[in-house]
Amino acid sequence: MIFLKISLTTIYIIIAIVLVVLLAGCGFIIYVAIANRLFAQIFKRPQPMPAVDRSPSEIDQSDVVGKGRNWFYTNRMEFLNVRVDAFDGVKLAGYFRPSADRTCRNVLILMHGYNEHPSVCAAYAKLFMTKVQCHVIIAHERAHSMSGGKYVTYGLCESMDLNSWIEFAKIQAGEDCRIYIHGRCMGGVAALLAAEQEGFSENVAGIIVDSAYDNFEDPLLALGRRRYKLDLSFILKWVKRTVRIKLGFDTAACECAVHASRIQVPVLLFHGEGDHIVDPQSSRKIYDNIRAPKRMVIMPKADHLDSYNAYPAVYEKEIENFIEKCVV
Repeated sequence: MIFLKISLTTIYIIIAIVLVVLLAGCGFIIYVAIANRLFAQIFKRPQPMPAVDRSPSEIDQSDVVGKGRNWFYTNRMEFLNVRVDAFDGVKLAGYFRPSADRTCRNVLILMHGYNEHPSVCAAYAKLFMTKVQCHVIIAHERAHSMSGGKYVTYGLCESMDLNSWIEFAKIQAGEDCRIYIHGRCMGGVAALLAAEQEGFSENVAGIIVDSAYDNFEDPLLALGRRRYKLDLSFILKWVKRTVRIKLGFDTAACECAVHASRIQVPVLLFHGEGDHIVDPQSSRKIYDNIRAPKRMVIMPKADHLDSYNAYPAVYEKEIENFIEKCVV
């Protein structure tokens, strides 16, 4: 009898409320699923760890980086496979090429970018070796190539991993060695974040960074606008929450411009004016905040990580001048 007294209007309202709740629930489930998938694509290891570090059957030698990779694999026997332990126990792999002069005190540490094979750094190794006698370390970033680790942290843990390579360099070249660090994108950001930390090694004479980002969000937001015509900032909020829960850190710790004034070593920044992945303004923000000796070179029309390919002569001259100033 009570049911009969309920008006149709009330029933319609109840049905509408139930439908709204169901739709909101479905929308939230879809939102979380998309965010979790994005988290996996961004932070989980981009490729499985290879069982063996094999030479590629073919190498595209149409640009400077490709020619450098070919040089690396042609002279592969000169590079030793080495391993160090990261601060959290992750096993890090790398290539080490000792200088022909065992009394040499110069060391070059090369850091590749996200989802890159370490051999892309060989062109820079070859370049440095023509400018200064040096030992060469090409690091395999965590969660890349032969290094362990399940997650990429966009420079944060990688910056602490760099300290392990610096200690390795000191063992090989002596406590008084002079270290240069060259990083591509994420590798460069790792070097900058490391230099911002208290107690950063005084052995580091200079840092060179190609196509640095201020934070990991900006490239993703640009990608969303360019490819999907969407603003991904709402989804990235849940991604950052997942990072805090699963990885235990705040993504704000990956931002390097805000504390760049702490850097006390010379820094050389390269960026392509036509970079469609990382806006050149990211490097500009970092550059503006650095108080140590610094220089920024914007390459006209060059794309992401393409400055050396587009302007090899300019790039090489800038490196040469930078090394000379670091020595002085």
